[in-house]
Amino acid sequence: MQRVPERSVSAVLREAAGPMLVIAGASMWGLETFWRVRLNAKFDADILVFHEHWMGLLLTLPFLIRGAGALRGVSRKGAVSMVASGVLGSALGTVCFTEALTLLNASLANLLLNVQPVISVMVSWVWLRERPLPRFYPWAAVALACGATMAWSPDAGQTPTRLTLGLLAIAATAVCWGASTTFGRAAMIEIDFKTGTALRYLVGAVATLLLAIANGHIASRLRWSVLASPTTLKDMGGLLIVAAITPTFLYFAGLARTRASVATFAEMAQTFASLVITWGVMHEALTLPQVAAGILLLVAVFFINRAVD
Repeated sequence: MQRVPERSVSAVLREAAGPMLVIAGASMWGLETFWRVRLNAKFDADILVFHEHWMGLLLTLPFLIRGAGALRGVSRKGAVSMVASGVLGSALGTVCFTEALTLLNASLANLLLNVQPVISVMVSWVWLRERPLPRFYPWAAVALACGATMAWSPDAGQTPTRLTLGLLAIAATAVCWGASTTFGRAAMIEIDFKTGTALRYLVGAVATLLLAIANGHIASRLRWSVLASPTTLKDMGGLLIVAAITPTFLYFAGLARTRASVATFAEMAQTFASLVITWGVMHEALTLPQVAAGILLLVAVFFINRAVD
């Protein structure tokens, strides 16, 4: 009987490298709440994200300068995908998440983000032709139902208005970040991940600046003296190096090797890292119904990942 050759160890490692890089990046992203909550007390959400992006752009600018020449060969679809990834993922999504952390239990906010694979798979179907199988739809419904269960089991003392605003903010985050995964994958097919990281900060800085201008009173809200204080710079340094630039490098390197529908599953690692911070360090616990719904949500997302061709 003819023996079927086994795949080499190197082939298996190459196949696993993409998802593992996405997991590493997402895990580091999950640590951002530690610094973002503290910085929220000093800046409005749009201003904080603007400061984060122009500072990130300065640190990654050498990669943009070095890779600028290769950008001339990027297709229109690749360019649109890069801009969409920056606007949705870096700018709007991050502003919405930053706002949600001021309104919701931080553990709940991070756990609710696990509905974003539903968004990512749907956008991947349209933009990248990664078509879901029929069994995707019932599991997507389960995931959304779990999200609703967690959302409507608020902590005692949470006012309806504050809860509603927080849920709207986290829903917008899930839509923006879920779609951003797909657009980021499409961009990384054509753009080097180091250049892509710098471009994401460039697009994010411009988008958040425009948003801050639209929100008004930008001159007084920038609070340069507060930004220049040693404590603020220390928190911004932690946010940028540990939970922003480094994970974005890892994430984009992984996206260049991973289908968007698989990458969005790997991003679940962000949940576990964030819960270590929000629940274990910041002591923002969840209720029993939220925990049960959260576990079922993670199961649903696992099967959502298996329901894509």
